[in-house]
Amino acid sequence: MLEFFSNVILETARVFYEGSLYILVGFAIAGLLHEFMPTRWISRLIGQESPRAVVTAALFGAPIPLCSCGVLPAAAELRKKGAGRAPTMSFLVSTPETGVDSIALTYGLFGGVMAVVRPVVAVLTALVAGLLSMLFPGRDEPVDDAALEGLPLHDHDHDHDHKHQHDTGLGESSNDTPGRSLDGPWWKQSRDRVARAARYGFVTLLDDLSFWLAVGLLLTGILSAALPDDFFSTALGMDSGLLPMLVVMTAGVPLYLCASASTPVAAALVAKGLSPGAALVFLLVGPATNAATIAVVGRLLGRHQLRIYLGSIIGVSLLAGLLLDALAGDLVRSAAFDARASRDPGLLVALKLFTAVGFAALLVVSAHRTRFREGLREAREQGVQLRAAVGEMRWQSLFRPPVLAGVGLLLVLSWLPGAFLTVDPGHRGVVQRFGRVVASDLEPGLHLHWPPPIGRGFVVDIARIREVQVGVEDAARAAYFVTADENLIDVRGVVQYRVDDPFRFAFGLERADALVQQLAQRELLRIVAATPIDTLYTTQRAPAERSLREALVERLGRLSVGVELVDARLLDVHAPAAIHRSFRDVASALEDRERIIHEAHAYAAGRVASADGESAELLEQSRASRVRARELATGSTASFRAISEVHEAEPAATEARLYLETLERSLAKPHKYVNGASRSGGEVDLWIGADGAIPSRAMPPRAMPSRAVPPGQAPDPRFQLRREGP
Repeated sequence: MLEFFSNVILETARVFYEGSLYILVGFAIAGLLHEFMPTRWISRLIGQESPRAVVTAALFGAPIPLCSCGVLPAAAELRKKGAGRAPTMSFLVSTPETGVDSIALTYGLFGGVMAVVRPVVAVLTALVAGLLSMLFPGRDEPVDDAALEGLPLHDHDHDHDHKHQHDTGLGESSNDTPGRSLDGPWWKQSRDRVARAARYGFVTLLDDLSFWLAVGLLLTGILSAALPDDFFSTALGMDSGLLPMLVVMTAGVPLYLCASASTPVAAALVAKGLSPGAALVFLLVGPATNAATIAVVGRLLGRHQLRIYLGSIIGVSLLAGLLLDALAGDLVRSAAFDARASRDPGLLVALKLFTAVGFAALLVVSAHRTRFREGLREAREQGVQLRAAVGEMRWQSLFRPPVLAGVGLLLVLSWLPGAFLTVDPGHRGVVQRFGRVVASDLEPGLHLHWPPPIGRGFVVDIARIREVQVGVEDAARAAYFVTADENLIDVRGVVQYRVDDPFRFAFGLERADALVQQLAQRELLRIVAATPIDTLYTTQRAPAERSLREALVERLGRLSVGVELVDARLLDVHAPAAIHRSFRDVASALEDRERIIHEAHAYAAGRVASADGESAELLEQSRASRVRARELATGSTASFRAISEVHEAEPAATEARLYLETLERSLAKPHKYVNGASRSGGEVDLWIGADGAIPSRAMPPRAMPSRAVPPGQAPDPRFQLRREGP
């Protein structure tokens, strides 16, 4: 219970923080419009029963920030002054559905698309209601003064005796009021008019809306804390379509909230799974169709016009809601979630905090000034009107065939879309019947099943790679880890997974992202706690990633929750920001040391391999030389033995042959010259040039022996070179 109340307070404070700036801006613009907008010619224009008057009334009523109880006396005053019925109808529709304050708040909580769609649809609804009132006037009924009992018909400000009256919003500007002096310099006139605009926006208008704004903000906090995120898809079997729109439209009648107060409530419902189209229906139908408004409009314009009033609001709102879901539902939902989770820059944070405190102070002052008497009175009136409407209702008329046929057709139209389940490629369908799962792995295609509340069908995306971050405590702070050597380190990673079993994923756990993130955080904490910081910076980063992946695969497989791990990576590993630079220098030095060690190992391995190659080369060369010398010696020996054997048989012939072969080898290269001067025969001289040149003719002829003969030994006549012939 204590946690619930704390969540209510936190959510209410969050809405105050997000919406106060836009509410105050809207009040300021409303005050300026009230003071500077010329209303005399507008009153003349809407006094005609024409399409132009309908358009003027719709456009004129859209920016006025009046609740439905405040617009009733304004419309009654217009009607008594002669305004046409169709322009009055248009004014009654557009004014409570939107206003500059609610548009500004819609922009802050829903984004730009919804801030444009909401007033545009409100004006279109007013135009449809006014034009239908002109086309089908019915019987003209006079204004019933009893319907306006207790409602002021003139413009009143708050007095200091706390006798508050509704301001109709039709107070004339300064230049339209004859009794209001415009004398003095222009700057003084402007200052006075701005002061009056500020008083209207931040006093008169705030007193009108403060009670319902407080109720709406508190109700937003209660809904945000009490409802689960998938409330509408679980309770209704669907979060979009016609059925949720009918539900919120039915709830909007007794739950009376003005346009500004209903905006944070609708944002909370969207956060709990309601479609943007259904939220638009709630924003349009709720402020304009409470019990008191229905009763007074019926008496003011007649029952026939009341049917047009309700039919236009309901029909156009439902159609606009369906179109919004079909065309821009995802865009509006994304903008709403971004507005809840976005991180504002520092200046905007300070501005929002300042305006939140200021708006809270203004609410406290308004509550002290008015004691919320007017809001409590309106709430009591709503209860009285609702009880009276229930008591006056002829219940037997609900069982007439036309009513039953209409209700049946409406139920069929609302339930029929829920009977079809479209499974896109990459998805699997799951179908329940009375809560029991009857199909958990439907292939892509169109499937028919029982509509809600009997059955429910939904799809699970099994192809999308889902991703969670680890090592981050929240959007603004990092989650530090303690290493094995008791150092702080900032480790951030990402875990990617996908759906493996649609049934277990849909029913085995409520928040898969939170489970995977907590498991990854736990395993990363265990891994970091067992690793020193120096090695985690350098050599153990890849093993740490591998250990994280293996641990997550094992844990997810044991839990059997229908998801499988795709990958897990450490994106950033560094020390806390205050000492990150020093640790980075240390890490760089450690990396340089590891690099130098690896380079030294590489150089040593290269030198050892080179020495091994050189030694192997020398060994092979020595082996080759040994084999060559041995083979040469063997060949020479065999040749000598063969010559020796021949010499033993024929010594003379062998010696002559050896001599001639030796002489042939010796005389092969030098040039040889034969002196043939003696033609009568006898010995010849053999001249051999040492360098291959012809001997000089001046040299006296000298007999050169053809064979070197040792001194003291006669030459062998067998080896003398002789010429024979004439």
